This record gives sequence, C-alpha cells and structure tokens, in this order.
Amino acid sequence: MIRSLLRWFDPLSALERRRSRALARFAHDPLVRPLLAPSIPMACANPWQLPMLVLDMETSGLNPAEDRILSMGWIPIVDGTLRLGESCHYYLAAEMVSAESSVIHHITPQALYGGLDERDALSKLLEAISGRLLVAHGAAIERRFLGALLARHCGIEHELPLPWLDTLVLESSLLCNQQVPRADYRLSEIRKRRGLPPYLAHNALADAVATGELLLVQMKEILAGQPRALGPLYRRVHVNGMRI
Repeated sequence: MIRSLLRWFDPLSALERRRSRALARFAHDPLVRPLLAPSIPMACANPWQLPMLVLDMETSGLNPAEDRILSMGWIPIVDGTLRLGESCHYYLAAEMVSAESSVIHHITPQALYGGLDERDALSKLLEAISGRLLVAHGAAIERRFLGALLARHCGIEHELPLPWLDTLVLESSLLCNQQVPRADYRLSEIRKRRGLPPYLAHNALADAVATGELLLVQMKEILAGQPRALGPLYRRVHVNGMRI
C-alpha cells in the first residue's frame, strides 16, 4: 500500500500519467504523436543508459510572445557519451536582427536570411526530441519557447508532458546543500568553478555541448555511492525548480 502511494506521487509517474492523457488527445497530430508515444522513464531507470538530448536556444529576448528564436543547437548523449557527430545547429529565418543580438549571439544577418523556416525547424527539433530525456541550462527558456512554437504551429496551448533535467537547478541544489551564498549560476561560471574548460558562450551548439559536459559531472557527484537511478536527479529538478 505504502509503495503504491509512493509510486503514485513520484513526479516521473505523475508525468507518465499526463503523457498518456496527452497522447490520447493529440493522437491525430503527425508532429506531436511521435513525441508523446514513448513512455516516460521510471524512477529506477539507469540515467547513464537513457538517451538524452541537450538543447539550447538563442533568442532575441525572454518573452516568447514578443521575441523569437534566433538559433537552436542540440547534441545527443548516448550511454553517458556526448555524440558530437550527431549534433545539430540551425539558424531560423528572419528579415532582420538587431545589432545587439548580432554581437551577443555571434549571428550575422546573412545567417538568419538563409535560415530555416520556423515550422521546418520545429519539425527537426521534435524528431530529435522523440524518445529522449531533455536537458538544458535554465530550461525554463527552452520550455517556454518550445511551447510557443507548438502553440503557433500545432494549436497546443498547454506545455506538453516531457521529461527535463535542468543543470542550473541541479547546481543550485548541490550548492544549497553546501550553503554557498550568492552563487553565480551562469553556465560559464559554473564550469569555471568545476574546472571545466572555457567555451564560446551564446552559441547554441557550443552552449549545448557545454551543458552536456556539465550534466555528466553533476550526475557523477549526485549519484556517487548511490544506485544509478533517474529518480534522485529528477526529484532535485522537480522540487528545487519550484523554488528558484
């Protein structure tokens, strides 16, 4: 009885129930159906063996209702290894880009002129996401802009039940336990504290690779001396993500 109750309230089990309902609702949509078809991994699943996709989006601002995605990059993690040969980086078509965005994101107007149509970019992204655990640093941005894409092109007004790991939230949970005051949670600063090499910031693919490297380091620390299980990682993100 107690075990059944714990399983019912487990956040991954709750996400699986939401996925099942959403699949029934959007079974007719050829873009969304493959995304929702795979079951959510169980809490006991070995995260080192789960296929993951590390995603980063460079945007013109933080409001998906007014701002737009300039570029997106992702890299798969398979068996605990970053698959650089399977990484992708796309610019999205735009008529113009502000000078500030051009400097910050290292994006020229020419790159955006020849970029992908937004719906084509969404199609490629959904294909890459299917069956994978999603990873991002400060995942709220990627989640909101993905939601905006789905609303515009698929008529989906609510966030889809997809499993996310957030390296920013994982780092926050670790430093909270160490009682570190006023920590800097920028990806570059976290990597510096951990002795990871510098990288080209504000480039979608470079950020995705840097985030993937950080996640593997965090997983080793969090799961040291514990069973290799997804549950402890996901609960940290689910609980601590509500606090920051």
